Amino acid sequence: MRAFLLINLALVFLFQNTASSCAQDKIEVRPDHHVGQATLPCTILDFTQSEIKVKLLPSGTVKTYPSSEIVKVHTPQTEQHQQGLEQLQNEEYEKAIESFSEALNIENRLWVRREILALMTKAALALGDNLKAALRFQIMVENEPDARSFDLIPLDWGIKDTLSPARNAAQNWLTDQDEVKQLIGASILLTAPDYQAQAEATLRSLATSPQINIQQLARTQLWRLRLRAGDISLLELQRWERNLNQVPELLRAGPHFLLGTGYAMLERHGQAAASFLWIPLAENSNPQLSAEASLKAADSILAMGQTVNALRLYQETAARYSKSPARQMALQMIDQITKASSQPTTQDN
Repeated sequence: MRAFLLINLALVFLFQNTASSCAQDKIEVRPDHHVGQATLPCTILDFTQSEIKVKLLPSGTVKTYPSSEIVKVHTPQTEQHQQGLEQLQNEEYEKAIESFSEALNIENRLWVRREILALMTKAALALGDNLKAALRFQIMVENEPDARSFDLIPLDWGIKDTLSPARNAAQNWLTDQDEVKQLIGASILLTAPDYQAQAEATLRSLATSPQINIQQLARTQLWRLRLRAGDISLLELQRWERNLNQVPELLRAGPHFLLGTGYAMLERHGQAAASFLWIPLAENSNPQLSAEASLKAADSILAMGQTVNALRLYQETAARYSKSPARQMALQMIDQITKASSQPTTQDN
């Protein structure tokens, strides 16, 4: 699909294929505009969203490669790390978090610690535990704003006021000096009547941040206010769609969700379905958001009168997102459509 997107999505999980007996790190590199790739023995010194820094072996030469050139990373893992990866793959999220916690306690490499924290964040998101996800994410990026897996940031992309378990913590984050904490706090409190004005002011300030991830996420978070107002226009949605090109590709899931919400409001169901479907097809960092987007895409397809296609998507949503509240809604729609199709049609004499 998109090489850079797939590489960054996949690298978190590539470590599960690495043998723990491996004595050293290895990276597989494919330089841009070159055919073929090279496997380089090394010691990985750091690994961020933009680059990987290694000490090549046996020469000891320190070299930096763009992340876009990295095909695969091999690194030794602890038994607990490997166990957590297996549990995560099997959707045993609570057990995975326990295993990753144990791995974190014995892992000394800073870049691997960030990988483990990212996996713990992903497991918490899959459980819908945004408070725990936020705490892990904040630790992950505390000393490394260019950390990989920034797409795991647990932001709220809904437009209705919800009683988030993280709301109390969000009040403190909103006034913190750290921009990541401010962003998460403002996102949670943007739909809270008592804090909306403060959250909006924070987002408008963050929209000028020199950190591109913070800046673009803050700008798109403000779209939620326009959708809440309910007076969105087609021209405005089209402008949002053009502005998506400025958002780093890994961070476009939430903005696509808002775009789909806007198109659905205007009953432009084909465009709504396309925006919602982008998320489960191209993005897998937040299973709860992907599940809701898949459900809403099916709703839009049903509104277009494509009952068979909608039924298939409801079935896929229920099967693929067994841990999500969207599953129950999908099952209800499957039952409703099935019953409607089984009723005999009445013909006039």
